Amino acid sequence: MNETLCARFHDVMMNLLKRLISGSGDSAASTKAELEQGKLLKKVGRKGRGRAQFDMPCGVTTTHSGDLVVVSDTDNHRIQIFSMDGVFRFKFGERGSSPHQLCYPAGVAVTSKDSIVVSDSVNVAVKLFSLEGQLEKHITCPAQLELPYGVAVTSDDHVVVTDIYKHSVVVFQPSGEFSHSFGCYGDGPREFDHPYCVTTNSSNQIIVSDTGNSAVKIFHFQGRLLRYFSTTDFRLTADIFVSLYGVCTDADDNTLVVCTSGVYILTKDGRLWEVLTSKDGLTSPRCVTASSASGGRLLVTQAGYDTRHELCLFRYNREDFRSLNTLVYYAISI
Repeated sequence: MNETLCARFHDVMMNLLKRLISGSGDSAASTKAELEQGKLLKKVGRKGRGRAQFDMPCGVTTTHSGDLVVVSDTDNHRIQIFSMDGVFRFKFGERGSSPHQLCYPAGVAVTSKDSIVVSDSVNVAVKLFSLEGQLEKHITCPAQLELPYGVAVTSDDHVVVTDIYKHSVVVFQPSGEFSHSFGCYGDGPREFDHPYCVTTNSSNQIIVSDTGNSAVKIFHFQGRLLRYFSTTDFRLTADIFVSLYGVCTDADDNTLVVCTSGVYILTKDGRLWEVLTSKDGLTSPRCVTASSASGGRLLVTQAGYDTRHELCLFRYNREDFRSLNTLVYYAISI
């Protein structure tokens, strides 16, 4: 086990958590009030090592059929799988440095064939597993990866990874071979400062949550910058501390991003349009994914200094935001 990388990962995560604003903790009364708001459907988990329990859950995604939710249970060094209703189905993984083992898994995504893609951060690898937890592919690239974190998959099964120590985006072919990379440390439009999370849209454009620069950056698949949005574009109230983290796209190609204690849609001009807030039960959201299954869902992981280590299931009706379609960022190539 690489103890130096473990220590570095711990330092990085502590730095991240200092950016997040946590709430006052969980309680039966607050959960009841949140359910009455109408958006929250269910909360799953608490801090622990048992099944359907978490320790710093991070990445979240769904299978293409929309019937399963996949969560990276980072500090428990495993992957947990749930039904779309939040019922525990399966878990796999244990701490270790062997190809089939995990050490602080961070991002998760799925391929077109529903293989689970995991960024195995401290083991400096990207791994593909079956839904039953069988290792299918083990990708390493020492020249390009140092601390992989966010992961996404394009429509043609290229794997896109963010590296928070190289401050870059790395793309692998469906075979697992290295394709290309872009980015370096800095505060410029084409540079990154701890790009934790990444997603892709239907045009295979790459959308990066550049946490350290408080920016969302949209790139052509090959790495050419298309759009750059920062705090001056977001138009949030002056007293809101901006801490960007998870990012995803929905079936309409709307970009949704976790910002501090909420989830927002990123509009064409860079404004953050409120979707979920602390009033909906969010205190320390980390990652988000959207699903059209069961009438529409947003799945959000929460982890922070408070007692919330959980998966939250919310209603999400894209029709509620159709009026934004004249404003919401459209996939373009320029």
